[in-house]
Amino acid sequence: MLNGLYSNISDSHSLLNGLFKSACRDYFYLINRHYPERGAIKLVGDRYRLSRDQRTVLYRGISSKEKSETRRSCLVKDIRGKILAIDGYNVLFTLLNYRLGRFTFIASDDILRDAGSLHGRLRNDNVFLDSVMLLMKFLTLAQPGIADVFLDSPVSHSEMHARVIRDLLAEFNLPGTCQVVRSADFVLKHFPYEILATSDTVIIEKASRCVADLPRMILEEHYQAVFVRISDLLLPGPD
Repeated sequence: MLNGLYSNISDSHSLLNGLFKSACRDYFYLINRHYPERGAIKLVGDRYRLSRDQRTVLYRGISSKEKSETRRSCLVKDIRGKILAIDGYNVLFTLLNYRLGRFTFIASDDILRDAGSLHGRLRNDNVFLDSVMLLMKFLTLAQPGIADVFLDSPVSHSEMHARVIRDLLAEFNLPGTCQVVRSADFVLKHFPYEILATSDTVIIEKASRCVADLPRMILEEHYQAVFVRISDLLLPGPD
């Protein structure tokens, strides 16, 4: 029996079936032996006839043991007084996908991710703005010294979103700003912030700094959310 509640996805039983657990183990075996990730996804996905969402969970949810341990060692929960850089859409899309009922899970590196695929397209502005409010309320409680939010300019309505976030930062009396940049990845990788808020594996590995998993902290605080742990699928035992 897997730990966790699956209240944010209606078809969790079909997604997390016995075949998928076997697929997770096979994929984990291959990437720990340095098989290319995308090639391993195709091999395992075709072998077990996985759905698109299941393949997404494999890719986002399972990393090699070495990479998982490295990223896990970067995680911090206390951001009080710290200079924080927030990968804006990365954080907000995770909150949004959870609120839209898409499968959200704790990956093998202990970072919260989801199976949503927005690709810069927003269809529900109200839910997005609600997600921004969740972020602001949490930052008020967590009290970072500075909270700078970076939004990727290719995402639709990014300038409007930045104005909304700037107004809310001021309204909540939070020190920080929101900037629209060509690539939030570049800023987070190259600027000397103390803590980064992102689930992007490339940023985490390249920047080599402390990481705050804001979506997980926010959802556990606000909704008392309990998530599926993908590591549980890798444990030996009956499917």
